[in-house]
Amino acid sequence: MGVVDLHGPGVLGEYFIKRQLAEWIPDDIRRQLTTHVHTWVQPAANLACLGTSTERISWHGTCRECLCQLTATIDTEGAGQNKCIDETGHHLHSALSTQAETSNDQQAGFSATCRGRTRCCKCALTTSFSLQLPVIEPSMSTALSTARMSMHSHHPTQGTRELFGTVSTLFRLIKNACAGNTKPIRLHGDAPRRLLKFDAACNHILEIMGFELIGEEFHPPEIVRVAGEALDKTNSHRDVRLTQVRASLLFRRLESARLELYVWAGQIQRQLPRDERQALFAPTMIEDALSRALGTRDYKRTPSGKLTLLMATTGAVDAKLTAAEDAYRALGVLDDVSDALVKWAYTRLTEEDQSDDPVFGPHARLRFDSLVTISAARASKELGVLVANERERGMVATGAIRSACVALFGQPQSEVDTIDSDTVREVFLARVAETTAPKVRMELAEHLAVLADAKQDVALKAYADNVLSSLETSAEIELGGAAGVAAWKGKVDTWEQLPVGLKNIGNTCYLNSILQCLFSILPIRAAVLSHGDNKTWNEELCLGRNDGGRLLTRDEIAEALKFVKRLKHLFEALVTQRVEGWAAKRVRTSSGGHPLASAVAPLAVAPDRELADMLLLRVGSSTTSTTQASSQQQDVDECIAQCVGLLVRALPPPSLMDASDQDSDLSGPGDTWIYKLLSGALEVATERVGASSKKTEKPLNEAFLNLNLNIPGEAADINDCIDAFFAPSEISGSDKHDTDAMETDTSQPGASAVLQASSSDAGQMVRRSRLKNAPPVLCMQVQRVQFDMTTMRAFKINSHLRLREQVSLTPYLHFDGAAAAHSRRHELHQRLRTVNQHLKALNVPIQTAAQTDNAQVSVVSALERVQAFMAGIGRWAELDDARLLLADLPQSASFITSSAENIALQLREMSSALSQARQLWEDELRSTQSELESIYASVPQDDTAYTLHAVFIHSGHSPEFGHYWVYVRDYVREKNLVRWLKFNDSQVTVVDSSEIFGVVPKQGEEAANPYYLVYVRTNCIDETADFGV
Repeated sequence: MGVVDLHGPGVLGEYFIKRQLAEWIPDDIRRQLTTHVHTWVQPAANLACLGTSTERISWHGTCRECLCQLTATIDTEGAGQNKCIDETGHHLHSALSTQAETSNDQQAGFSATCRGRTRCCKCALTTSFSLQLPVIEPSMSTALSTARMSMHSHHPTQGTRELFGTVSTLFRLIKNACAGNTKPIRLHGDAPRRLLKFDAACNHILEIMGFELIGEEFHPPEIVRVAGEALDKTNSHRDVRLTQVRASLLFRRLESARLELYVWAGQIQRQLPRDERQALFAPTMIEDALSRALGTRDYKRTPSGKLTLLMATTGAVDAKLTAAEDAYRALGVLDDVSDALVKWAYTRLTEEDQSDDPVFGPHARLRFDSLVTISAARASKELGVLVANERERGMVATGAIRSACVALFGQPQSEVDTIDSDTVREVFLARVAETTAPKVRMELAEHLAVLADAKQDVALKAYADNVLSSLETSAEIELGGAAGVAAWKGKVDTWEQLPVGLKNIGNTCYLNSILQCLFSILPIRAAVLSHGDNKTWNEELCLGRNDGGRLLTRDEIAEALKFVKRLKHLFEALVTQRVEGWAAKRVRTSSGGHPLASAVAPLAVAPDRELADMLLLRVGSSTTSTTQASSQQQDVDECIAQCVGLLVRALPPPSLMDASDQDSDLSGPGDTWIYKLLSGALEVATERVGASSKKTEKPLNEAFLNLNLNIPGEAADINDCIDAFFAPSEISGSDKHDTDAMETDTSQPGASAVLQASSSDAGQMVRRSRLKNAPPVLCMQVQRVQFDMTTMRAFKINSHLRLREQVSLTPYLHFDGAAAAHSRRHELHQRLRTVNQHLKALNVPIQTAAQTDNAQVSVVSALERVQAFMAGIGRWAELDDARLLLADLPQSASFITSSAENIALQLREMSSALSQARQLWEDELRSTQSELESIYASVPQDDTAYTLHAVFIHSGHSPEFGHYWVYVRDYVREKNLVRWLKFNDSQVTVVDSSEIFGVVPKQGEEAANPYYLVYVRTNCIDETADFGV
């Protein structure tokens, strides 16, 4: 069974061990034990691995009930470390056969084994499994148990004693046989007759193990005699002969039977009184040994560790627990995993789904049902957000479909797809005609929308949307009168009424974040909403604007205008929904409630699909063909650049021009208000240092839409990232050759001599930059995605980035300004590292070789404990009983007392010195941190002071998948109030600023970190950033 067979859905590594491997039952055993789950044990002296090397690890265990023997051979690819490279742990794809493969040898031996294999889709760790069927099958052990227990039906404990005596005796016989003992078993011997009984059940087991009844004696198999002769040899052929014997399948069956009898005897004696148990038969539970060997134990667990189930009756609890267990099984996770792992498993299984319809098909619905069940069982807010996002994307739970069918058809329907859409519409109209209550009609329309989503019928879905819109319009007239939104717009309290979310229409979480951020930029929002005034945008399709050095065509301008128009519709919907939400609240407050209040303002808008496609794909690019563009997915910065490009193309040229005039001074994007709002400029200079003469080239101007920031360490401050961006950098070899080529004109006399001189007298090329023009809106991208040349895979840097509410770019107006700004901060950071190293050394755990538990203490605590211990010895030596004891020893009581006191005194002095040093270092740590914070907080309020406006967050350990949301600063100037809003698709919430400006990442969200930042110039923030209506 190769890795190519492992194409099924994967599961969390620990789930595979605790569930799938425990439920791997061969067909032959399943017929004998209908309900059975493996519990693995090993002899006490055979814990962990049987054999290890740098490349392969073999692990062995025996099921204490069915006696199957499991062997796992783990291939670590020479690394010796089985922990997955991904923080979420192994995601194993498995193939476990339940059909046994049989084999025979010349000794008439027989073996049956099932085989399996797993592979982690992230780190490629592969493991081979073999499950050997027992020599003593469950039917045989059941027959022997029944025979012994029936002899003492009125005294079960005595029956257990008889059974243990038989099994333990069989174990010793097989153990002796494996050691080469050929002595036969006499049927009429007192001890054998008393212990074995030699009834049909016992004789059958002996015969299965190869013993032969000859006359009145059971003789061991012939291979035992061969083994005994080999053991008697003393020459060099002994080892060769023993190797041949042990390779025999029949001898291996004897050894397997010995292990099975050992485990069986240990299982039986657990039912005996403790004083009758034998220490020999004490197999050890090893349920965690394989987990450690595979490295699957290190996964994030939920803090509670248990399900949150609040039910009224026991029956309800059992039903809910069963549903939750099935849900965890469907997602391939255990019930103690964290919410983040549940989300990860759900997303991963969707990505791995190879069915015809992995997004809305039966498998997708089963996953969604499982997600809904787990979210409800845990009462999880995090999972609830994911459920809401999936519902907005079009996913429908089976329970919702059942409720919709009952509401419309009067009974649940097993297959919704078999119901004709026209029938659904007719039944809906009939139900609507039966009532005039607006609330009931709205509920019926919502049920219709559920069935439309479940059937994935576009026409029925459009019809349901029209019905809902019609009902909401009626409600709007009742709430706001004929003026509708306009009547309420000036009355909205934008502090009380939160902005509106955007529905996820299919992996568009980062697009939703971008659209919310664009809406909050007042100049962009005002310009988009003014579409149609025939002034702001090029609605006359006049030529004269270029893109990439060429004239834009009317088709390209029309495409850009279509984007602006659709963006206007979206922005208008965001405003309208917010106003309607406020109006609904006012009506409920004034009239005591309204039957359609819950349906008037859903406070979530679905972006137009064509609008999304325009931003997610390169539409109308001058450098990319349509075929190439249609398959290219965009990242956040590329999506923003695409949006800016479309807006620029839709702007009118400065003056009307003859499109046929190829010599015209065509208008480029740099002269537009959009670029002046978002684009800045750097002045970049290169100089050759280290040569005999220092040479500086003429500075060049570089425009930018965003600054690409690297994180200079495991944890960094945003100011450090900006410092690193403007710091001088060496030019690589290829860039240096390009620079040399540009510097020298080989057509001039003496050019070759100049080239030779520059080659022999070359110094290091250094690139320096300064900020020439700071835009009102400054965007920064954090370069978290890097590429590992060893594994040839992209990976994400999850280092924490400390954000600041304000930053200043004043130091970077000059070349080498970063060094001047960073000098004092650098000194303080160096000091912090030194002090932290000292404090960390004091807290290094100390564990003695004799210490068996996991308790660990620091050096100061250890000294204090030893000091107390030595003081105790001194006090002990003063006791009368101790003096009598010490009278017969060479050392007197006074000697021991004085020695203990001296040692205690020295330890006290050492402990005191270290405690004082720790206090000094902690004080210095606080003072250094305070000075550093004051430097960061000191931002001069000039033209280069910026205030943080938006933070894009990517949550996920891998750049290949994850979730985006955005935090946006909301400022209401009328009330002079500031707060931070979290836009997570349709969910809009107010959050504490510590979520954005935390010193350390939020627990459980270490992989959710800033990815893209938007700062606004502080002196123009009032006219630039706004969330009003």
